[in-house]
Amino acid sequence: MTFDQTQKKRARLFELLAPESRFYHLFNFVDGLSFFAKDTEGVLLAANQHLVSLYGFQSENELIGLTDFDLLPGQLAEKYRSDDLFIMKSRRPTINLVELFLNPQGIPSWFLTTKLPMLSNTGEVLGVMGIIQSYDQYRKKHPDQGSIQIAMDTMAREYRRKLSVQELAQSCQLSLRQFERKFKAHFNLSPQEFIIKLRICDACSLLRKKSQAIGEISIDLGFYDQSSFTRQFKKATGLTPLQYQKQFL
Repeated sequence: MTFDQTQKKRARLFELLAPESRFYHLFNFVDGLSFFAKDTEGVLLAANQHLVSLYGFQSENELIGLTDFDLLPGQLAEKYRSDDLFIMKSRRPTINLVELFLNPQGIPSWFLTTKLPMLSNTGEVLGVMGIIQSYDQYRKKHPDQGSIQIAMDTMAREYRRKLSVQELAQSCQLSLRQFERKFKAHFNLSPQEFIIKLRICDACSLLRKKSQAIGEISIDLGFYDQSSFTRQFKKATGLTPLQYQKQFL
């Protein structure tokens, strides 16, 4: 069979596949792994059941045709759209990007997102596809972060206080430059950005309890003031702390 014949047979196979036999449904059998595909306008074309459930729907058909702006707070949707546009323009993948996601109940979770551009056989950009994996499950499977593990443990315990990146680097017996480079390679985040994400997750929990004023929460979590806390919270979640509290209580 020639190459052209194989390509035609392959194209015909995909045309004939029933919706329930599409390849990405295999991801339903990988714990905590979601799959999505969007067109160039950001419209969802495909999603496996784990992603469908993550957004609070029952079936893939309910999700198809929606965009991030239909599903997420505005600023968060804008951030995801910006990432997608960059990937389509550069035609380069983004690997293991650590992102914060709010489920329909407003409970934050960390995910590792990998996105690739979808290209036609003539090179035309058709959209973006990607997988989203639970960060906690990833860490359980890959517990050793090598030479930065000591700093990781320190940040997980003490993220509320002001942590010196220089001291974190020294605890790992690395220069500041080496430490920041290795950290960025693991998480696509700087150490400072990682600490802020830890604080934001804690803030979500405290805001849902409504046992403290927002100003008190900002100081307790190590932010300079309430204004700084609000700015970072909105950047991460797409909502101000007060909007989050009202929406998810």
